[in-house]
Amino acid sequence: MNQITEFCTGCRTCEQLCPKSCITMEYSSEGFIEPRIDVLKCVDCGLCQKKCPQNISNQLSLPKGIYAVRNKNDNEILRSASGGVFVALAKYFLEQGGACVGAAYMDNWNVGHIIVKDEKDLPRLQSSKYVQSDTMQTYTEVQKLLKNGIKVLFSGTPCQVAGLKSFLGNADTTNLLTIDLICHGVPSIKLFKSYMTWLEKKMGGCIISFNFRDKSAGWGLNYRIKIKTRTKTKTKSCVIDPYYYHFLQGNTYRECCYRCKYCKAQRIGDMTIGDYWGIEEIMPEFFSKKGISCLLLNSEKAMSYISLIQSFFYIRSSTLTDVMKHQHNLSAPTPRPQLRDTVYQSLNNEDVNYFFKEVLGYPPNCKAEFLSMLPEWIKNQLRRILFRLKNR
Repeated sequence: MNQITEFCTGCRTCEQLCPKSCITMEYSSEGFIEPRIDVLKCVDCGLCQKKCPQNISNQLSLPKGIYAVRNKNDNEILRSASGGVFVALAKYFLEQGGACVGAAYMDNWNVGHIIVKDEKDLPRLQSSKYVQSDTMQTYTEVQKLLKNGIKVLFSGTPCQVAGLKSFLGNADTTNLLTIDLICHGVPSIKLFKSYMTWLEKKMGGCIISFNFRDKSAGWGLNYRIKIKTRTKTKTKSCVIDPYYYHFLQGNTYRECCYRCKYCKAQRIGDMTIGDYWGIEEIMPEFFSKKGISCLLLNSEKAMSYISLIQSFFYIRSSTLTDVMKHQHNLSAPTPRPQLRDTVYQSLNNEDVNYFFKEVLGYPPNCKAEFLSMLPEWIKNQLRRILFRLKNR
């Protein structure tokens, strides 16, 4: 391997496959993990280049089944970002003596993939984390579990699923079920941790819990923070928050995200899950303020779970066209905005308070702030009312 390019996703496949252990993962100046090669140890075997998911033609499949789903368990759906698909499948795998792999918050607000074998730890994998998760050594650990005949449910971004599949190669994956997420792109852990530091300074306390997708006000994009000093819980809106606002604008993603080859209808995972935005227009009778997921079954293995899925969820058949109406990353990557040229350079050079108040500023619009605080289902109802009034 001669150089690491902007196409690198930081999946760790090369690191965990290297026969000479000459590849280590380090943080770039922007805070994204990327491989570093010890040229004195490297024997130029070429395995890292051969197995890099970005260098090979991945086997992608169009969905064989497309559904709108909602978990029948209210407690599970309220702790989930949308319809509670992952947690129900995860519980099934754990009941079968299996293991579940997904992104979790760790010490000092790091985010990494962990392996869960006990249901009490499952909440750590629930809900969205809008930052790149480090897969750490989970590919190697999944390989060991599969060799021991243990069922594994692996969830992650499409590039992380592709990394796992490339790492496993021709191994027996009968007991492996992969779920890829409909992904917009990922900010760096450096940006996220700087954001948490800024929030703590701003609020005068220590953040002890954080959820990007709190449902206290219904299914939408509100987040909840719990501060230790006063044990006070405060819900804020994504639109009036610098980190969340610029995440949704696509200003802070890893460079490879703007060139993502997995942003298409053909999928790398056995299943694909995401929010079913716009469901209130497409299937108004199925809409729920608790949240609805879109579920794409992309392989015969995934289709074999259909009877199980029907027992866990309220389910309606849908179409790819309807799902893609509000999930644009099923057709193309997020366009690279101009602000991306300087945002991480500014993070390195500016005071954290100045950075989040000025560099990652947002339009001071009182109307937008008010509307952003409303849950998504209310905003959608207001849009429908306005549409009808305009077309009278």
